[in-house]
Amino acid sequence: MHDALVIGGGVAGLQAAVFTAKAGLDTLVLSGGEPLVCSTDKIQNLVTHERLAGEDLVETGRERVREFGGEIEEKTVTSITREGSPGPLRATTESDTTHTGEAVVVATASGLDFLDPLDDELEFTDGREGQFTMEQHVETDEANRATENVYIAGLANTWEYQTAVAIGDGAKAGVNLVSDRRDEAHVDHDW
Repeated sequence: MHDALVIGGGVAGLQAAVFTAKAGLDTLVLSGGEPLVCSTDKIQNLVTHERLAGEDLVETGRERVREFGGEIEEKTVTSITREGSPGPLRATTESDTTHTGEAVVVATASGLDFLDPLDDELEFTDGREGQFTMEQHVETDEANRATENVYIAGLANTWEYQTAVAIGDGAKAGVNLVSDRRDEAHVDHDW
């Protein structure tokens, strides 16, 4: 069983996984399809880069997750179920493989139908029109928690589609997951 499953291999999911893996949690990222950020080759709103291609940002994120001991698999999740109450969470993929985790970060821009088995635990709001529109978003508290051990980041959580916002939202979800697992505030310095 993994400590953290991250559903979504874009910038929000990878940033969450960097924090969980760096904190020593057994982290698995399940990434199905090309991340939305890969559709651009000119990200200009990050303070550290003049211009950056989305593919380069994703590849850098993947390298960092692996550097801290996390794993990444190219698999599309079709459902997330809970084993008991408040038991571990099980992610089933399109190839019928299953992965179990103590906690899950949902950070995908590909739709949220795979969360249907958790409908009785989650609250959804209608999506908001914009350049990239999700049909719905998952409501969370201030720590990106949707329900016990389920965290939401990126477009699954908000209508904001800026890369910098998604990165920050993923970081927030990852840090709060670590804090909750340790039952104390997690402080991660940049060194």
